[in-house]
Amino acid sequence: MKIKNLLIGTTLSIGLLGGCSGELTASAEEIVSNVLEADKEVDAYYGKAEMKIYTGKEVTENIIIEEFVSNDQKRKVITTDLKKDNQQTVAFNDGKKLITYEQGSDTAMSLSFSDEEVPVSMTPKEQVTKMLEGLGKTHTYEVVGEEKILGLDTYHLKVKAKSKNSILGDMEFWVDQKTWFVVKSITYSGENRSETEYKKLDFSPKFANDTFTLKLPENVKVENLDNSSQPTTGTVAEAEKALGEPFLIFDEKTANLDRVEWLDLKGELNRTEVTIYYKTPEGSTFNLSIFPAPKEKGMEIEGKDLKIRGQHAGYMEEIRMVTWDENGMRYSIMMDQPDLTLEKMSQLAESMHLSTNK
Repeated sequence: MKIKNLLIGTTLSIGLLGGCSGELTASAEEIVSNVLEADKEVDAYYGKAEMKIYTGKEVTENIIIEEFVSNDQKRKVITTDLKKDNQQTVAFNDGKKLITYEQGSDTAMSLSFSDEEVPVSMTPKEQVTKMLEGLGKTHTYEVVGEEKILGLDTYHLKVKAKSKNSILGDMEFWVDQKTWFVVKSITYSGENRSETEYKKLDFSPKFANDTFTLKLPENVKVENLDNSSQPTTGTVAEAEKALGEPFLIFDEKTANLDRVEWLDLKGELNRTEVTIYYKTPEGSTFNLSIFPAPKEKGMEIEGKDLKIRGQHAGYMEEIRMVTWDENGMRYSIMMDQPDLTLEKMSQLAESMHLSTNK
């Protein structure tokens, strides 16, 4: 499923609050806008961060992340999983190709991408800024003070969800006032809490000559994922054959089918995913994604009091996506235009029928 980047609105009306060093010099709106432009402020840097994920009071994940970023945007990210015997994974991005390798494995993964594509592996900073891009309508912002972290003067920004059912809950960010770099972040989701904090930061690093290289053991084979990352376009019947069984589609009177794609995903997902693009008679567009319902723990559909076609469903307001499981398949609908409401989409979904009935 393709998630479009959403821009933050400019209608935020947050008053300035007094901080520990007097009156703040920037509003929450200005801070968020500058954080989204942070890549223009910071070119090369070295960072070492620690991420902890809590379930209640228990630390369920604890990862050390080292980032090496050059002036020409080559980057190497090394993650060390402290909960898994210090298992290390290296991701190297030279601007044209991403290679990832997990220590001890006999296979590395390689993926090429164009300048317009988003790199598969994102640093903690990139994850935060991407998240901020879509929160204008679903969250409010508040500057609660100024604090020093790693000797840097930061703004402490609180982001609160407007709805209790929001998939993305409350968040906090500490943003460097000079570089607009997110130095620390905390996100809340139910009883889960994720904390990421940089322990080291250098915005004028001197890297060794071999920093931006990746030397793999001789026995390691590099698997090229380029072909597997390109969708195949065809008919509903061909997509059904690729998926291995029939699936629900919309009636032509309800929505006009634009195109059908399917992607054979490798690695942990290891599944075929079909995406169908539709347009309603009124001109609203949406896409429907179908793949076998995951059975792994933690992949359950979250949300309450929402049903699609009589099935329990979840809704991510931030990206306007509704998801449900039916007869062994997981269905996700992403609505492009605001005029296509969740209520309207629920009504349209009642007309769906199996692809073999077409």
